[in-house]
Amino acid sequence: MMLPTSIRWRLPLSYAMIALVATLVLGVVLLTRLRGYYADREYDHLRANAQAIGNTVTEMYGYRLSNDQIQAQLQSLSFLAQSNVRVLDTAGKVLIESGAGSEPRTIALTYSRRATAQSGFMYNFDQNDFPPIAGQTSGQMAGDSNPDWRSSIDIGPRMVTAPVPPFPQNVEKQLTRRFFVAVAGTPYGFGLNGDGDVFWGDIPRSDTHFETPIFDPTHKLIGFVELSDGPAYGTEIVNGVARSLIGAGVIAILMAAAIGWVISRQMSQPLLNLADVTRKMADGNLSARVVMERDDEFGLLAKSFNHMANQVEHTVVALRRFVADAAHEIHTPVTALHANLELAATDDDPAQRLIFVQRAQEQLKRLETMTSSLLDLSRLESGALQDERTPVDMTLLVAQVSELYASRAEQSGLSFQIDAPHEPVIVRVNESQLRRVVGNLLDNAIKFTPETGVIRVGLCRESKSVQISVQDTGIGIPTEDLPHLFNRFRRGRNAASYPGSGLGLAIIKAIVEGHGGQVMVESSPRGTCFSLSLPTPA
Repeated sequence: MMLPTSIRWRLPLSYAMIALVATLVLGVVLLTRLRGYYADREYDHLRANAQAIGNTVTEMYGYRLSNDQIQAQLQSLSFLAQSNVRVLDTAGKVLIESGAGSEPRTIALTYSRRATAQSGFMYNFDQNDFPPIAGQTSGQMAGDSNPDWRSSIDIGPRMVTAPVPPFPQNVEKQLTRRFFVAVAGTPYGFGLNGDGDVFWGDIPRSDTHFETPIFDPTHKLIGFVELSDGPAYGTEIVNGVARSLIGAGVIAILMAAAIGWVISRQMSQPLLNLADVTRKMADGNLSARVVMERDDEFGLLAKSFNHMANQVEHTVVALRRFVADAAHEIHTPVTALHANLELAATDDDPAQRLIFVQRAQEQLKRLETMTSSLLDLSRLESGALQDERTPVDMTLLVAQVSELYASRAEQSGLSFQIDAPHEPVIVRVNESQLRRVVGNLLDNAIKFTPETGVIRVGLCRESKSVQISVQDTGIGIPTEDLPHLFNRFRRGRNAASYPGSGLGLAIIKAIVEGHGGQVMVESSPRGTCFSLSLPTPA
């Protein structure tokens, strides 16, 4: 049998199975203990009664009573013990058996009074004064202080009337009254019932039996007294407890299944919502998000998923934009390259063909620079480049890079200034990457600054960082282009006539942020200033 794969069904079934196992274990333990307890009580009941009846039978044999007389007494004792009584000889042969005693019995209360009595005379009687009636027990119950009254109690079959022995002949008058009460045996004692509708045979019987030896006056073993078919004290209770356990178990299993169903819905619904959002994102709806206001693990999962979805959406959108921008940027040099090569192939003038070939080479160089920059940017953003950081004197690094671009600035008619401290400023960085950052900033400053302009390079140390700035008096950057300036292929609108791929500032930002720093830009029609902030070791 295969269990359902859905958690909505597996959890309720698991709860129900746990409740079933718990109920079974509890029921087995409880019923076993109850059955054992009542079995001990049944055994103790038979043992105590067997010993008492055994002593009585021993006395009866001592008085040389016949088996019929002993059986008549054992029938009443059997009723009192609520058990079947048998007398066995030493070979195990049944000598006397009281019978099951399933018939209802009657207690007869008899009172007699004589009109006159001799002073101090008390009528005593023995077994011969009463006829042998099965199950009859009678005796004198009046005291010596009142010899005019006699009473007897008879236990026998129902509606059996035993005569009260007469007073002596000199008693002038005898008054007799007899009252009958129906009695039946129960596992808990005797029940008095005028209707006599409870019989001994109707109650559960135990299969336990007990034997006790009987001896003659010379202590010679003459047989055994066996008691069996005693009342099963705990049968009704154990059966009632079993029925109650079954009912309680069914209710517990149903409640456990219901609780499991509620909990499974609470657990599965967030997962279903998450799966639904995942399908929507797989279908192309990258803006789909999980709406879940919970403070538990499911809420944490939803927040993490939404954060991941935001990153995926940002990455996919950026990738799409990058592909579109790259295609657009690459399309221009490829078109120019194709045109120049066609012209070079169709033009008969060798000098003109050479010009077209040179222009094609320039476009190839532009494509090479662009693809190299794209590869470097991709490696920087993915962390694929090996980041070897060493302590570097930034004062020396800025001076060396500035020296390379100072001659270009002078050739372009620009003034080049350096403002840096004389003492070393040590920062743990990747030296080649920082040289590239400073070089790109100086290259842009020289490219976008007209003749007679000024370029200033600054370096200063603050409490927890090193500040590097490159300021020019060039054409500036339009205000609306500043927020997107560090994106791929984004250039100022006023820079269309200047060569460039639009990837330099994106590479600068990737390198600086990779070192835990920040890059900022301020621009106006009078010029632009780029500032780098690099953290210094504590």
